[in-house]
Order: sequence, then structure tokens, then C-alpha cells
Amino acid sequence: MLGQYRFGSSEVRPAERQVLIDGTPAALGARAFDLLLALIERRERVVEKSELFDVVWPGLVVEENNLQVQLSSIRKLLGRDAIATIHGRGYRFVAALETEAPKNGRDREETTTNPNNLPQLRTRFIGREKALDDCADLLHGSRLLTLSGIGGCGKTRLAQELAQRQLFAFPDGVWFVDLGPLQDAERVPAAVATTLGIKDAIESPLERLAEHLKSRQTLVVLDSCEHVIDAAVESVDALLGKCSALKIVATSREALGMKGEQIFMVRSLSLPSTTDLDEIRRSEAVRLFVDHARLVLPDFVVDERNAAAIAEICRRLDGIALAIELAAARVKVLSVD
Repeated sequence: MLGQYRFGSSEVRPAERQVLIDGTPAALGARAFDLLLALIERRERVVEKSELFDVVWPGLVVEENNLQVQLSSIRKLLGRDAIATIHGRGYRFVAALETEAPKNGRDREETTTNPNNLPQLRTRFIGREKALDDCADLLHGSRLLTLSGIGGCGKTRLAQELAQRQLFAFPDGVWFVDLGPLQDAERVPAAVATTLGIKDAIESPLERLAEHLKSRQTLVVLDSCEHVIDAAVESVDALLGKCSALKIVATSREALGMKGEQIFMVRSLSLPSTTDLDEIRRSEAVRLFVDHARLVLPDFVVDERNAAAIAEICRRLDGIALAIELAAARVKVLSVD
């Protein structure tokens, strides 16, 4: 009898060809189930598209769009974090199975992902699914991707989520460098070197960085570049010029203005365009409001009584993520109205 796979609130039962979410059977088509099972069974490696076509559609000639449709169905059911897209290579199932939880320190070391210092985020990633896919595509074709937009729009969170999903594409590591606390712009190279764990980089940190990264396939995220932008540009220019396998994602309220820079404008979250209850619930801004409201009121729901008020709050805040999060936290002491 085939084993069962459990991860998070999900359970996959191959023998019964069934997926359960929180113990309740969920609807998933036959092709999507075959695709999910193929990725789980090959979870130790990246699976190329051609192999997935052979497994899921044996002997058939199908368009690539069919694969994307089935992947979309799986991600809608299990969340977008379960399957990583490794651009130019294929896909990999990356959710941690319960039976694979490390038993001791040695096991933990052996089952770890590529080196990284990415923060363990405590809230869910809400909305921006298309933006995330677009950024992944842009990063695949560019060595410098700048996420630009107004303060509080969600640049940092988008960069963190993007970096998390790119872990398996960078065997030498993914590193998040917060430049926000820096008061001295000249400290930018040293801050990056410290984050990467480079010792003895007090003198000539940029040169030490370039030497360290020269042959490494690495992704570096430089967060909050706007207040040290000249120093950030200088560092990025030097590193990209000397490190052929390096890619950089920057977040900044303004573009870096560099040759070869790919800019992605981070817009506000989508707002409901009608008073229809289902549409209000589906909008990104409302989903974020509800998610953060439930952190203080676990039974908070959007219904006919409060939907219009929630939508109005999100509109007045222009769909700005940080503002919505702050407002949602107040539902414990204030009614939505």
C-alpha cells in the first residue's frame, strides 16, 4: 500500500487518489493529482518539464499551457509555497513532509536547503501572486532586479517571498541584507560582507566581497536602498562587474538608475471594484485586512454587515499594505465602522 504524505494542513493519499485539507477531502482533478504525486515522489531534485509531461500525459502530445493550468490548480489548493519554479530547469516540491522532520542536529544539517539567512516570516503572503510570478520571470532574464514603489507598499515582503522561492536556484546561497538601519552610506559593502559571513572584511570590504562571490551562484537582496542609493549603486556595479554568477534584487523607493537594471513597480494591493460580497472578499487589500484582523480576533469574518466598511477602509488607505496591516490590528478595540 502506498504511503501517505502530510505537510502543513494537507495530506496526500496516493492509494485513494485523494487530497485532504484539514482532514476534509478537497477537489483536485486527475491530471493535477498525477502531477502533484510526481513532484512529491521526486522531491529530492528539480523535475524537468519534459519528464512531467511523460509522467502525467504518457504518449500524448500536449501544449505547455496544460502543465501551467494543473500547477495553478495545485497551488490554489496547497498554497504557492508547496512547489517552487526553478526557471530554465523545471519544478520542485519544497513543502516539508512531516515524516522528513529532522530527528537530530546531524539530520537537520543534512536536510537543510541552500545556505541563506532569510527571515522566518510570521504572517502569510497575501495577494501579489501575479507580481511574484512576473518578478521570478524578470529575475531569470536579468542580473539586477529593482522592486520600486512608495513606502509601505510591500516591496520588502515581495522581495523576501521572491527570495524564499528562489532558494533552490542558487546553490551557493540567498542572502537578505537590510540597509534600512545604516546611517553611514560608506558602510554598505561592510554590511553586505557581514551578512555573508565574510571575516576580515574591515579593510577593502568591496574587494573582499567580489573575491568571495566571484565564482559563486548567489542571490543577494539589498533592502531599503533609497537612503544610501549612491553607495548601493557603487557596490552593485562593482559586484556585478566582477561576479558573473551573482544576481541582485534591490528594493528602493527610486530606481538605482544603472545600466542593465530591470525595474518592477510594486503597486498597491487590488481593491474591490463593486459592492458584490464575493468580489470584496477576493480583493487583495481586503484579504490582507482580514488576515491581520484574525491575528487579534481569530473569528473575524467579512459578511454583509461589515463588508462595505472594510472595503472603504482599504480604499481610503489606497491599498497600501503597511497601512492596512496597522488598521486591521485595531479591530480588537474598535469596530470596523
